[in-house]
Amino acid sequence: MFSVVIPTYNRVHLLSRALDSLWRQSYTDFEVIVVDDGSTDGTLSYLATLDGRVRVLTQTNCGPGAARNLGARNARGDYLAFLDSDDLWFPWALATFAEVIERYEGPDFVSSTHRPFVSDAELEQVLREPLSVEGFNNYYEAPCACDFAGANIIVRRHVFQAVQGFTPQQIYGEDCDLALRLGLAKGFVQILAPVTLGYRQHSASTRQDHRLILEGVRNLIESERKGVYPGGPARRLERLQFITLHTRPASISSIQESRQRQGWRLYWETFGWHVRIARWKYLLGFPLMALACALGFRPTSQQ
Repeated sequence: MFSVVIPTYNRVHLLSRALDSLWRQSYTDFEVIVVDDGSTDGTLSYLATLDGRVRVLTQTNCGPGAARNLGARNARGDYLAFLDSDDLWFPWALATFAEVIERYEGPDFVSSTHRPFVSDAELEQVLREPLSVEGFNNYYEAPCACDFAGANIIVRRHVFQAVQGFTPQQIYGEDCDLALRLGLAKGFVQILAPVTLGYRQHSASTRQDHRLILEGVRNLIESERKGVYPGGPARRLERLQFITLHTRPASISSIQESRQRQGWRLYWETFGWHVRIARWKYLLGFPLMALACALGFRPTSQQ
């Protein structure tokens, strides 16, 4: 049923842990595709020791989005499930996805939940909770607070291909961009419990790169302006609620990191959008926060 696609770049020490989490899955109807994105740390030598348990694809370094797309083009499963090489799945992850897909008669798009962690000891506290889900006709009908990581997304392979997969740009937020392009895909299910993904936090993660975060946010803004996302004017409000959910923290973190010009640019570019969704707390609070940061204070965020 599943093609598990894992992009990796110079993370051989973490990749082995990610794969170990797959071998512990209680549900076994899956294939594993690892896409090496031009690693130089012995990743391919390690993969060669796995006796064909994974399909290995290679490319020059183009970023995780392009690597996931390459894996998807070579996949055989009905559904694509993405796992980053620095993250882990709990043993019940694929079984949970399969149960949800059967219960909702084959939705096009499923999202799961994650638990951030730094040390492995934190994961030992995570137990398999009873299944709790919310189903919708499509993603746009879901609460805009849906939180994504690349490994939170399970999608029908042909639907993924129809929207041209992940953006090949080397940015952060490519998962958010994909979710918006899947906005009207038939059937969206959000898994609330159990937690299926261990979301590793470490200094080498692109999630900590402010430049990549800003470029990802700009991609969301520009894609909306160019009409990339489906739904037209009738679904614009839903799209704006989702996009501004990501622009607000990016603008705030910019001024907190003494990047005033970048923060203000995001503020003014999305000012009209925030007026439309009546986000007055942010509109009024941001200038005050920017002034406080300029004077050396670090107030709490007003999102």
